[in-house]
Amino acid sequence: MFDVRALFAALRPPVPVPATAYGRGVAALERGRYAEAIAAFTDALHAAASAGEAATAHNKIGVAHVATGRREEALDAFCAALVADERCAPALVNLGNLLLENGDVLDAVDYYEAAIRIDERLASAHRHLGIALRRLGRRPDAVRALKTAARLESRRSAS
Repeated sequence: MFDVRALFAALRPPVPVPATAYGRGVAALERGRYAEAIAAFTDALHAAASAGEAATAHNKIGVAHVATGRREEALDAFCAALVADERCAPALVNLGNLLLENGDVLDAVDYYEAAIRIDERLASAHRHLGIALRRLGRRPDAVRALKTAARLESRRSAS
């Protein structure tokens, strides 16, 4: 019998290997290869040329730890991101997420709002702020935050 899957696999262009350690980490993270992602982001951390690059690598290491259920390691990585660059808004959002998951909703709101003060275009901060505000029963504020997140996400996907 003819194997159509093998034909499609043969016709599919090869996936290019990213040139940078950070790019390899992102690719591994997207494929669910978390140990590989952590190793690549650790390489990116060692090659970081700025505090912002170091913070971004630490943050991504934390994301990979969250995906594997290693919350303490994730917390350490997100905090290291903020030590490297206190304006790392994605790390603030991720710390807020850990707090929200622990039921510390008011503290999570503080982190999301801090991230928004740093980068008002960060859709994930608005989305998670909306979720936290809804849990607090602040429905109008939650709706406003979620609408802002949706607007920012639609702008990003349109560009």
